[in-house]
Amino acid sequence: DSSVQAFLEHLGLPLVHPLNYTTDDYDQVFTSNEEHLSSVGEGVFELPPIAAASSANVGKKYHLLTNNNELLPTPFVGPMSPMELHDHSLYELALTLTKVGAPLIAMGELWLRLFAFYICPLCLLWMIYRDLCGNQKKASTTDTKANKSNAKATKSAAHDVDNSCNNKDMFISIVGLASSAVLFTDSLYVYEFGRLFGFSLWCVATVLAIRLALSLRTNPSDNVMTRTKNKNSSIRMPNKNVMFQSAIFVCISTTVVVYLQSKGHVGNPHSNAILHQMPHPGIDLPTIEPGLYYSKSNPLVSSIASNLKESAYTYDVQHGATPYLVSGDQRTGIPFLVNSVEDQQYMRVYVTNPSDSEHLALDIAFPFDGFNYGGKRKLVHDSANPVYLVLHGLNGGSHEEYVKDLVQRRRAEGSTVVVMIARGMMDTTMSGWNVFHGARTGDADIAARALKKGLTSLAESQSRPRRQVLVGVGYSMGAIVLSNYVARSGEHCSLDAAIAVSGGLDMRQNLNFHRSMRLWQPMLTFGLRDDMLIAKYARFYKQKLTRGQFLRMLRTTSVSALDVEAIVTYNSFNDLVHYYSEMSAMGDRIAEFGLLDTYSNSSECVADEWGRIANTSIPFAVLQALDDPLVGWRTIGTDKPQELVDSGNGNVMLLLTKAGGHVGWPLGMNPAANSWKWMSDSVRDFALAVDESMRSMK
Repeated sequence: DSSVQAFLEHLGLPLVHPLNYTTDDYDQVFTSNEEHLSSVGEGVFELPPIAAASSANVGKKYHLLTNNNELLPTPFVGPMSPMELHDHSLYELALTLTKVGAPLIAMGELWLRLFAFYICPLCLLWMIYRDLCGNQKKASTTDTKANKSNAKATKSAAHDVDNSCNNKDMFISIVGLASSAVLFTDSLYVYEFGRLFGFSLWCVATVLAIRLALSLRTNPSDNVMTRTKNKNSSIRMPNKNVMFQSAIFVCISTTVVVYLQSKGHVGNPHSNAILHQMPHPGIDLPTIEPGLYYSKSNPLVSSIASNLKESAYTYDVQHGATPYLVSGDQRTGIPFLVNSVEDQQYMRVYVTNPSDSEHLALDIAFPFDGFNYGGKRKLVHDSANPVYLVLHGLNGGSHEEYVKDLVQRRRAEGSTVVVMIARGMMDTTMSGWNVFHGARTGDADIAARALKKGLTSLAESQSRPRRQVLVGVGYSMGAIVLSNYVARSGEHCSLDAAIAVSGGLDMRQNLNFHRSMRLWQPMLTFGLRDDMLIAKYARFYKQKLTRGQFLRMLRTTSVSALDVEAIVTYNSFNDLVHYYSEMSAMGDRIAEFGLLDTYSNSSECVADEWGRIANTSIPFAVLQALDDPLVGWRTIGTDKPQELVDSGNGNVMLLLTKAGGHVGWPLGMNPAANSWKWMSDSVRDFALAVDESMRSMK
């Protein structure tokens, strides 16, 4: 349609990757349209000073200046064989393979926690049934003792029946006891149901398991160790009854220890590892209330709050939440397992970050005009509806299911949606050494400025002011980057509004979120490392890291540990705290919750100052579930939410739900039928509230 052509013309960005454009007049074709994008925006963060100096223009584009002043060309992008990764050392490869068990163990524990709410009652019912059967059997055996001629046969028969059920009873008892322990000690279940619920189930499971363990008595002639069935073998195996009793003891002891540590403990200030210096928060239940927080002193934000639907920040069963998903783990994992959204049609253009001449892909989804032309529909650009700039999550892209859900729903309403592909993702070409890291805000800035310029130019060509709002939307890691960009750029922000979904304002608070590190991060780490670091950019890291650093990167089992080698070392950050501080919108203020009391705080602010988050100049909403199992509630950065939204000019809004998980919020009895509707509609409701408020105030 001509409206699409006009939008692309005024956007002025190439449809072909600049590195693939072979004609000699490239500068005349594209550069004239990008003059306004030839410099870095205000407040943008790209690299630490040391790394920025080494990446400065040294005369040859896309080369790296080493410590010996040698120019190294960009390595080949592509996978390396396992032997190449380990310098053809079988020993080093074997050590790396031993780490494969970490995500498998994490997955096993995660599945138990996902379904403990359903497993525990079923196991308890079986254990109660078996206990009642055992009592009846004892009574029957007692009645037959009077018949001395049949007593021996009766005891033998009862012993055989017991043995035939032992394995199943033992397994169900252990699983039931373990699942009840999860309900008793897991922070998400305690947050949902309280401590008494899990404690009651654990007590019942413990009593039943002990009763069963005591009833499984062996003959006096039996030993603790029993021989195998092979007569020629001298191998002795532990008696299964003793093993079962030991397992019950371990389960009970572990539960008691975990409970006693639920109040947390201080870190080790003498440890060389930063993560060990952090205090352990224990069970870590949220201390802030869900709801809508905003500054009543800001007229625009107050208008947005009044125009915002209550359903945009209220998630419960009364508002359609899936009733049988009862924890943040379930509300996170199940949507990603069952939801599927049809592929969307994108048109790709490229914008160049002037700080390092890296080319970024923007996937644009235009709405249809609503008419059917012989089985075909035209794409249009409707200047009356909001335009969305989407920043996807870690290791994602425009093909992510939750991104496609937003695109599909907003296209159907006439909005244009633009997805910024993080550098190197979705097999996009990298021309230099500066691979993705979460503290870089220049890419988001250049994409926002390009879109703002295009929308403004289009409006001017039609002799009208620009009324179309440009709304930034970030998910997970994209939300972290978006929040940081909005805070750092201040009054120079090129967006009209922004909403961060399941991101953190202070990611330093995730450094001691041990539950996430143990359960979720091993799987995320292996996926990210295998799909990105090893499959594509292994040669980049192998060139810039020492052999020891590179091998440690291959063996990490958490995102935080991976960041130490793959991000901190590669990009010359001082340490992990420095990286997370630069990555976070609230990373320049003193960390709350006593997080860094034993660490030499590098904060740029004094106590009670809000730092760069107070520089936010546009309506900025943070949509966060307090039961998020990946990005903890403390990453909101404070336990004083009202003071946060009142900071600066009061442009920050908090939309906090008690439940929802991480990029989850499933709806209905069949979550797959609704996909990510609640989340996508909350983004839309915020954008429409901003649009309506801005129009009314003009």
